[in-house]
Amino acid sequence: MILKGFDTLEFGIKVENYESSLRPVLDVFQKLKLEAQETGVEQTLMLNNVTLTVHRTGKRFYPYRVSCDDFIVFFADKELSMNPPIFVHFLSGYIWSFGLAGAYKHFTDWLGFLTDSDCRNQISRVDVCVDSDSVTFKQIDSKGVITRARKKEDCFVSGEYTNGRKFSGFRVGIGGPLLARIYNKTMEIQKSGKDWFKQIWLDHGWNDDKDVWRVEFQLRREVLKEFSIHTIEELLEKENNLWAYLTHEWLTIRQPSSNNVSRWKIKRKWLVIQKADMKYEASPLTRELVKQGSLEQLFKPRKRNITFSGRHR
Repeated sequence: MILKGFDTLEFGIKVENYESSLRPVLDVFQKLKLEAQETGVEQTLMLNNVTLTVHRTGKRFYPYRVSCDDFIVFFADKELSMNPPIFVHFLSGYIWSFGLAGAYKHFTDWLGFLTDSDCRNQISRVDVCVDSDSVTFKQIDSKGVITRARKKEDCFVSGEYTNGRKFSGFRVGIGGPLLARIYNKTMEIQKSGKDWFKQIWLDHGWNDDKDVWRVEFQLRREVLKEFSIHTIEELLEKENNLWAYLTHEWLTIRQPSSNNVSRWKIKRKWLVIQKADMKYEASPLTRELVKQGSLEQLFKPRKRNITFSGRHR
């Protein structure tokens, strides 16, 4: 099994006539946020068949934070001079449920309920990854890492899920706008609870006797701009070229053999990673498993009987 896909996406949305087109919704967010602060209980409302939690806090420039099981959205109270007035974070399960293009279309259809103004997206972060049960990484592999990044560190998992200290992966490019994570994904989902990944892997030929290892790259806006990737559409168009750069130029894993690093041969396991292409197709079963996992979360905010039945201007 070798499976390639996107795992995280963050982007801004520029909206024409933002304040006038979103004001009715922003006023509701403000009201519910104040109630949440006064009562200590985060409030919820239904917008276009999506139940949203309105949180007590936002973040700098974005006073309103709303979330559901699929995404987190931050809204500014007014136009911003330097940043888009809406900031969006897609959760992992949302992207794997629909695929990146499908998740974005699903989200924009939902957003279109709130405003009919023209909207443009601007990517600020994306994580792209490969999962495979045909490669296994070991601590010694970090000795053969050739990278343009300056820092790398080994990672371990404690005895909570294993006997003793077991190597679980390493990170490259710590603290920078571009970093890589290579880690035992089978071990990681024991902590994250994302058991729905197992069905995705089975659908793509996973031998469940084997651990699945993930190679994942996290890219922020300043790096994406170097590839002229500003929007989600440009990311989807250039994804294969981007992966080629990441796995051929920015990071390789080789077999140390002499003092002349340029002559080190690329390890066969890394050749597998280099050849990965985007063949993932979203499955309705995956969507149901993701939703089921969300329902099993312990914390459920109190629901408010507030609904919107149409677009607001």
